[in-house]
Amino acid sequence: MLTRFVFAVTALAFLLAPAPTLAAAVPVEGEGGPELYVAKVHADWCGSCQTLVPILEEVRAAVADEPVLFVQLDVTDSTRTAQARLLAAALGVEEHLKANNKTGLVLLIDAGDKSLLETVTKKNTAAEIVGKIEERLAAAQARRDESAPE
Repeated sequence: MLTRFVFAVTALAFLLAPAPTLAAAVPVEGEGGPELYVAKVHADWCGSCQTLVPILEEVRAAVADEPVLFVQLDVTDSTRTAQARLLAAALGVEEHLKANNKTGLVLLIDAGDKSLLETVTKKNTAAEIVGKIEERLAAAQARRDESAPE
């Protein structure tokens, strides 16, 4: 009898206890969308793609506070290529993926008008790529300043 009572109380306590939290809220600061997409056309088997990994990590760290969205369009196999096509379509840049369907390329794309601004490769250093990104962002800011009402 006592065993049943202990079991019932334990079961009731288990049922009434709050569920464990599996995820936590993460504060997301800032607002607005990206001004520039940095899209890497990647495949796991591509040596140039592997060379680009540390270069792009350095670039990403250098422009972390800028409105730049880094995306990877992975064409390693048919499944990943299908996902890359969907991502490119969602961003409105699918024509650039089709036209630049070589691995080891990094496409700098204007997020506003979706125009391809420049293509960089493993031959470019991280500092060169950061310079190109900053140059493109400065040009976009200058265009906004010119069109702003006084």
